[in-house]
Amino acid sequence: MTAPPGGRPLYRRRHRLTHANEFRAVYAARLKQVRGPLVVFAMGNTLGHPRLGLSVGRRVGPAVVRNTIKRRIRAAFAELAARWPEDRPGLDLVVVVRPHEARPMPAYLEMITSAADRLAATAHKRGAS
Repeated sequence: MTAPPGGRPLYRRRHRLTHANEFRAVYAARLKQVRGPLVVFAMGNTLGHPRLGLSVGRRVGPAVVRNTIKRRIRAAFAELAARWPEDRPGLDLVVVVRPHEARPMPAYLEMITSAADRLAATAHKRGAS
């Protein structure tokens, strides 16, 4: 994922998990990290870049709050994907959001980055053994 000249990173369709079977596969991989109000599930992919799926239930809050949180998590993921090393294998991430007050985008970036780093190391170990 690259940023347009002078702009912020883009979140394109190829960086999304869209089908229920993709979500089920990530859950079935049983790799999980909890970071504050986020539960991040992961599974390695062969694409060379990460992909994101979001699960934000109604318990998180009214539509305005849910959409704010989703927008900030997507922006954080776009930053993460823009920094993704070319030689690093890809990851499919599903972020499940628990009820909480919306936080600024850098807070979500830190949570997702730390979880993704840990999950990538675990996925690599599982793949190597």
